Amino acid sequence: MISSFYRSLFIFIFLISPAALSAQTAQPTTAGRVSGTLQDGTSKSPVGFANVVLLTASDSSLVTGATSDIEGKFILDRVPMGRFVLRVSMVGYPTKFVQNINVTPSSATVSLGTISLSPTSTQLGEIEIVTERELVQYDLDKKVVNVSKDIAAQSGSVAEVMQNLPSVTVDIDGNVSMRGSENVTILIDGKRSALSNLTLDQIPANLIESIELITNPSSKYNPEGTSGIINLVMKKEKKPGFHGSASVTAGTYDNYNTSLNLNYRYFKWSLNGGYDFRQRARLGESNSFTTNYYLNEAGQQDSTSYRLQNSESNSTDISHNFRFGADYYLTPKITLSASALYRFGQDKGREDIRYTFLEEDRELNDLRLRNTTEQEDEEAIDLTLGYRQTFAKKGQELTADIVYNTNVDDEISRFREASEIKPGLPDAQETLVDDGNYEFVAKADYVHPITENSNLETGFRSTFERLDEDSRFFTKDPTTDELVFNNKMSNHFVFDEMVHAVYANYNNKFKTISYQLGVRAEQTNTTADQRTQNIKSDNDYFSLFPTLFITNDFDDNNKMQFSYSRRINRPRSRFLNPFVDRSDIYNVRYGNPNLKPEFVNSLELGYLRYFGDASLNSTVFYRHTTDEIERFRTDTLVIVDNDTIPGTQVTFLNLASNASYGVEFGVNYPVTNWWKLNASISGFRTELNTTQGDTELSSSRISWNTKLNSTMTVWKDMDIQLSGFYRAPSADIQGRMEQMFSADLGMKKDVLKKNGTISLRVSDIFNTRQFNFLSYGPTFRTESENRRQSRIIYLGFTYRLNSDGENQRNRRQNDGEQNGGDEDDF
Repeated sequence: MISSFYRSLFIFIFLISPAALSAQTAQPTTAGRVSGTLQDGTSKSPVGFANVVLLTASDSSLVTGATSDIEGKFILDRVPMGRFVLRVSMVGYPTKFVQNINVTPSSATVSLGTISLSPTSTQLGEIEIVTERELVQYDLDKKVVNVSKDIAAQSGSVAEVMQNLPSVTVDIDGNVSMRGSENVTILIDGKRSALSNLTLDQIPANLIESIELITNPSSKYNPEGTSGIINLVMKKEKKPGFHGSASVTAGTYDNYNTSLNLNYRYFKWSLNGGYDFRQRARLGESNSFTTNYYLNEAGQQDSTSYRLQNSESNSTDISHNFRFGADYYLTPKITLSASALYRFGQDKGREDIRYTFLEEDRELNDLRLRNTTEQEDEEAIDLTLGYRQTFAKKGQELTADIVYNTNVDDEISRFREASEIKPGLPDAQETLVDDGNYEFVAKADYVHPITENSNLETGFRSTFERLDEDSRFFTKDPTTDELVFNNKMSNHFVFDEMVHAVYANYNNKFKTISYQLGVRAEQTNTTADQRTQNIKSDNDYFSLFPTLFITNDFDDNNKMQFSYSRRINRPRSRFLNPFVDRSDIYNVRYGNPNLKPEFVNSLELGYLRYFGDASLNSTVFYRHTTDEIERFRTDTLVIVDNDTIPGTQVTFLNLASNASYGVEFGVNYPVTNWWKLNASISGFRTELNTTQGDTELSSSRISWNTKLNSTMTVWKDMDIQLSGFYRAPSADIQGRMEQMFSADLGMKKDVLKKNGTISLRVSDIFNTRQFNFLSYGPTFRTESENRRQSRIIYLGFTYRLNSDGENQRNRRQNDGEQNGGDEDDF
């Protein structure tokens, strides 16, 4: 059955829409449209990301402008009646002028066809027009953070940039959550890759061009991740010739990173490569106080005891990234691409935990010290092959990708524990873990325009993933004083998952209303193999994921959208693997191989309003989740030196349900031409319910968070950015996450004729970033405070090679030519 289903993916039939809904409307007499396609005069390949400006023929004043897309196409809307000149500028090409463009009531739509850019074009005078992108841009279906505008990107990690992203929070380990949910899918350029498997504080921010936050994706996207998708768009140089940048950053507490990015584009080839080095030192401390309740046979509290836990940690993470990519423009309509990433590194750490055990009368019972040392060697490989073809029909496109990535970690952990007041030999333990993650993806997408306003999009995706974790546990034999393999605590777990999917989307437009209907069908086959215990289980299921989007463009300044989607969160290896993590023997962790996937139905209503250069984005959302996966803590007994000591154990379970609903607001506001504000606020209520045995558990809480970014140009080519956020307490099935707030300050100054940038940044200025929790159950209550060194001063320098085309401009001026403006003007 599986093989026939798989074969059917490759016999995918392009669907033919029934009757396409179309409408003829009268052409407005007060505004027109000018469109065209830019093409390289030599290679005949499209010229994307060029600056296109429409000027009045009488005085060359600016009317409107745009940037050509990757296919070289551009559209200029809201053009008044009159006579105009079109100016096209792109680094590597002389400025091109198209004259005698007439927009009249009888001919309001002007198509200029294909415009060829070649070195022999006659040049006229030029007008410099510069429009900067906002730090955060709001669209109806997503929010985009332009990382290059964030000073944190000069020296920090993606996790630090994420602190500025609306609706997003990042915890102490770099794990991200959106609107209170940790079930977020991380993509790199729309695909999973080796970098996707890293925590966000391991990815340098200077690799990223922008971050897209998609809270309600269409059926084209993988439905994994119940709270949405975060897509990291990597930097790609589109200018002809040779370009590059090099940067170095040093931070207090031995934090360093360097980066080299090189790009070369000539004729039909576009090549890019780079190297990144990162050393991150993390100092941490945590304190917790646990009250243990002892119940009698009637279930009533009989007595109590207490455990105080204080820990200090220090770890250093060193990583090296090598990147290479190539695009080959086989024909003007066919592009072949390939990319490779190789990453290796080492993480060394130490943690010292002091346990204080108190009796009910607060008298000291025992004092124990546990030392842990860890070393992890990691290696990652990511290989991608891509194919893209456009057709004569506008908007018709076929893309296909094959992706293979692997992450392999070898970890060794050593533990030593002894009492400081009771006699006895110290306990010694050791754990060796070989962890491998292997994934292969084959996918294709096809877009077929039906009419000018409608098209059909279809595709398939097949994924095979293997997670292989071999954990070997050793304990010290007191008679021989040697470490002996413990087969009862060791575990070899292998998890295989195959997902085959097909999807179809149909969209159309009627007057001001656009809509899209979609559905995705997926067959999932999983096998969990606990090889140590010789237990093997399969879980196969079929799922449908419908989506609906309805958008109303009332006018150019008012837009509204309603969206619905169904999504899934499949339990990952760390949720399923039953191996017990004993790095803290009084707070052990293990997975649950019986977990089921969780499903969510998500609805959103969004409104986008422009007020000149300012914008307001507001969203009302509702999510209902079944079988939600949550951490669950219970009490246990730990035997140490023949003493029975109370502890806790954490695993994962499926809740009965989870409902979350709330509102969000985001604002971009230019106070003056040198001061810009960006702010967001999100408020939501979460309701959790489950039944465990004879006990019904529920929790609900209203939570909210807010973020503010202020960017000021206080000196020529010098920017100051102040950002801050506050997160209110949020609900958990057994307690809550406490409030958190922080503020960052950054400055950057362009030097060396804008070829270089000096940056200075202070993260967590007031040293307030903490991760505090409250957990409770019938037999325990734990209050914990956790923090890592977060107040760090970074000083960095970046140098750009040929960043503004100055070298090419000089060469062409020597030949009697004059170059145009930068394609990033718009």
